[in-house]
Amino acid sequence: MSKLMKVNIIHTVMWGMVAVGLGVIFSLSNTISSWGDNRTKTVLLAILFFGGFLTDFILWQYEKSKKHGFRRDERDKKVQSEAVFKSFTILIIYIFVVSVVLYTKYENAGVMPVGWVWFIAYSTIAATNLLVGVFALIGYKKQGL
Repeated sequence: MSKLMKVNIIHTVMWGMVAVGLGVIFSLSNTISSWGDNRTKTVLLAILFFGGFLTDFILWQYEKSKKHGFRRDERDKKVQSEAVFKSFTILIIYIFVVSVVLYTKYENAGVMPVGWVWFIAYSTIAATNLLVGVFALIGYKKQGL
């Protein structure tokens, strides 16, 4: 298993944990309807995302360090490019479907709880990182790296 594959596994596992935490927090009762009134849930989400981005920063520094001997060749660039493209396609569909469903649900009410906007924002970031990681792992596995 290559070093890049190992780094990608750590990245994917971390963002998987962030996504699960996000799902748990938003599935709790009254999270959406009382978003602005619950600082605890907001702080928990901030901590989760800080952990995800901190992990990304540490991994980036680790890869950038010359003493660890990371080298990216054209295969790595191809795997990453395909992973980003596939993730981007799925995310566009995800945002469109969620937006249409929310519009349909709240069309007659005239107002949508702001918690849903926060959900879309947070879930898009978590899904982006998770999907890119998963598709990269699949790409590396197909190439036998």
